Amino acid sequence: MLSPVKTLCLLSVSASLMLPSAASAADDGVVQFMHKGMQIAGKPAPRGKYYDIDLASPAEGADTVRKAADILIENSVYNANAIEKLKKAGNVVIVYDPAFPKRELTKITIAAFLPDFYQAEGRTKDFLTIVGRFGGKWSPRELAPVLAHELTGHGMQHLRGRLEHVREVDLECEAYLYQEKAYQDLGFDKGTREMVQFRKVLEGHWCADFKSWQRKNKRAALKSWDQLNPDIPAILDDYLVYIDALRDSGVAGIAVSKAKQQQARQSRQRLAKLSESTNPEDQFQLGLIYARGIGTDINPGAARGWFEKAAEAGHAQAQYELSRIYWQGDGVPADKAISAQWAKSAANNGIAEAAYLYGAMLINGDGVARNPREGRKWLEKAAEAGLTRAKDALKKLGGN
Repeated sequence: MLSPVKTLCLLSVSASLMLPSAASAADDGVVQFMHKGMQIAGKPAPRGKYYDIDLASPAEGADTVRKAADILIENSVYNANAIEKLKKAGNVVIVYDPAFPKRELTKITIAAFLPDFYQAEGRTKDFLTIVGRFGGKWSPRELAPVLAHELTGHGMQHLRGRLEHVREVDLECEAYLYQEKAYQDLGFDKGTREMVQFRKVLEGHWCADFKSWQRKNKRAALKSWDQLNPDIPAILDDYLVYIDALRDSGVAGIAVSKAKQQQARQSRQRLAKLSESTNPEDQFQLGLIYARGIGTDINPGAARGWFEKAAEAGHAQAQYELSRIYWQGDGVPADKAISAQWAKSAANNGIAEAAYLYGAMLINGDGVARNPREGRKWLEKAAEAGLTRAKDALKKLGGN
């Protein structure tokens, strides 16, 4: 008997997934491997999407990430020690995703730290950094300090449990300090316009409140800043005292509470705007939001409803989501007949995974009348689209 469907993930790599030690390509084109205790992956761009730059391939992006991590670890002992702490505490994952960020109008985002996106259940923490399409085109040496900012700086904050209790300006101050340490250790020319601007933003914006606190409470410590390469370890020691002082005063808690309220308002506004749309893609996105609990509570019923609206309008991926939902009984009573109907629709609309699923249903007689000959045809379609498990299934079936 063929297994028609496995648990689906929003992305093809999970922080709780143990990847093979050698590079491998998954069914959907994801390149993934273990490297020095870190999980590294490269994703392909979504089909039919066009971006503002030429994209690195999954293998190229993952290799750039690997080289950047090596440069950081081999040249910055301070950052390397922090990464070791993260690895001991949980899963360190770096993913090259050319679809990230979704849109860029006035700025360029190189990478981001997303601690809870794949958070596994239990006490283990996940430390996930996404490197976007712009970062995938940078040289490894340029990317290494950005990894120090996102993975090491924000990762250490996540390790300490501070992400939810510290103001954004203070979180960025610490992350910028880890990045500054990387620039120092990698020997970047501090006289360039880019480095001068970085230092101005670091001191004049993100760490301005911290320096004001030092001026009032530890004036002598300000000398640590007065050099081309500031004494980052000493500054970070003071920074941790500063964060504790903010917590004790209640200032940070009030600011974080207001930020959460603002984020909740923005989420409600986004949901309301999407709910008014008749665009099947917007309806599909709403289904994902409720299915995954992105910015709101998980709501399987609402997810199914929006997937159905998109699917009835011909949205292929929504049709496949419905086939999965009804097969697994995800928030609804399992119904293999309905699952088969949506799998067939999605397969007819070019979703390789749906072709495999529908073919397996036909071969096994799950939700449809058993028809091995027809089932094989759908498996062949999935195999032609490059789906490895469809190819494996055909080998197991043998014959003609």
